[in-house]
Amino acid sequence: MRTAVAFLVAVIGTTASAGAQIVPCSAVGDQGSKILLDDIVASTSAQNFLQSLTSRLDANLTQIQAELGVDLKILPCANRRPSGTSDFTRSLVQELNVRNVLMEVWGSTTQVKDQQGRAFNEASIGYVLVPIRLDELRSQTAPGAFIIPHRAPPSMPVDDLLRLVDQAGRLGAYAALAVGSKSLRSARWGDARKQLCAAGSQFTKLKAPLATGDAALAEYAKKLAGDAVTGARADAKYSGFLKQEGVALSCS
Repeated sequence: MRTAVAFLVAVIGTTASAGAQIVPCSAVGDQGSKILLDDIVASTSAQNFLQSLTSRLDANLTQIQAELGVDLKILPCANRRPSGTSDFTRSLVQELNVRNVLMEVWGSTTQVKDQQGRAFNEASIGYVLVPIRLDELRSQTAPGAFIIPHRAPPSMPVDDLLRLVDQAGRLGAYAALAVGSKSLRSARWGDARKQLCAAGSQFTKLKAPLATGDAALAEYAKKLAGDAVTGARADAKYSGFLKQEGVALSCS
């Protein structure tokens, strides 16, 4: 993944004012399940923070791949810069879902000033949990596409701001929820149950203040974990552990 990071940093030597665009990504056509890592766009004053942020995201995604025990690729999408969550329309998300894209991550870093003229580094990270976004567009359930801003004074060490961005495994919780939801859609009941319960557990470990939508996503993970048990019991072809007596709908 270091090659991917170096490539990303090389292609995003541009300012945030260059304009956002969600251009096609050739990586979508790769076989297998995948997470897309779009451009992290930086203002000139935030270039030093940019490389550290990109490296951190890349390392976390690689760790998530190992922890979930799935064959999950993390692929860069050069020059792909969503302007916001509204870019992820039903047609686009359906296409991503068909191509086995589980999650897409993008972001921007810039230096801003408050009303008193004090300077801050701001990192805004956008997430699309593709299976959850599909559910959201159909039934207005938990949010599947959102942006989380993080702000800190320039005096704060880069590592401290990066910890705010990662926030005790938030990325892992989102990935586990996306993977589990996809498994549920594919009637892989046992895998779905394990992954969704893992997502619920990771959400409980997130430190306050929680991002907007985290509580709803945590509850949705619990619901889907219960749906995995219900689906398994109704599936005549399934004979795994979820049909055993004593298996509750809840994870605990």
